[in-house]
Amino acid sequence: MKRLAALSAGLILGSPALALAAEHSAGYRGIGQLYFFFMGAILIYGVYDSFGKKAMYVMAPIIVVGLYLMLPAE
Repeated sequence: MKRLAALSAGLILGSPALALAAEHSAGYRGIGQLYFFFMGAILIYGVYDSFGKKAMYVMAPIIVVGLYLMLPAE
């Protein structure tokens, strides 16, 4: 229960830093990073759940690099 409380507190307190808030005329890169972070976590867990730990170790870097390359330009 303590781990769940620490995780939820970390997510709540860390979410403004993840969004990389910038001035009002900024692009969508910050919110894109937040969106792709959660999408990558779901994809990596899906690979782990479907194919196992060894496949996850192979696919996780590929997924992360692919999602990074899909981020909008600054």
